[in-house]
Amino acid sequence: MSGSGPVAAANAADTTLTAALLPSRSLLFYTLTATVPIAVIAAALLFLRLRPAALMFLSIIGAVVSAGALGRILADLTLDIAGYPDYKLPVWAVFYLIVYVAVFFTFVYFAMHLSAPGVYFGGISESNPRVAFVDALYMSLANYINAAPDPTVIVRTQSGRYMAVLQGYLSMFINVVIITKFVNSF
Repeated sequence: MSGSGPVAAANAADTTLTAALLPSRSLLFYTLTATVPIAVIAAALLFLRLRPAALMFLSIIGAVVSAGALGRILADLTLDIAGYPDYKLPVWAVFYLIVYVAVFFTFVYFAMHLSAPGVYFGGISESNPRVAFVDALYMSLANYINAAPDPTVIVRTQSGRYMAVLQGYLSMFINVVIITKFVNSF
């Protein structure tokens, strides 16, 4: 009678849970692309006195890295959900998606602000780039969860408004991918 009953069900559940939570391949690429761009811009803002053009360049590089990593993890998740064992990711890897989207739009908003302070957005610090970056992060996080930011933060141009809408659509898509991954894993 081996292989049946509550013990077998518990073993099957343990196997499913272990497969869903433990990575079967290295996630170093995702970890580095999620953290290094933020660490670089944070170090530049905290320890260096860079011109706005240099900070804008770093922001553009950070946005490109985040967009590329987002594309790669979406491709890998698609193959994972389709059942390819070489692309198996743990269920918690979907949080990289959230990080990539939030960081990408943070860098875009920050670069837009640095290119023309006060033109695209109002309520973002024009005198202190550190505060402006935190404000851009706040805008990105608020837009990700589709919450209206503080009324003092104003989007003044159509390009800024459409960036917020694009982020909203992208976050809805990411949420569907996350739900699919969770359902597929268990």
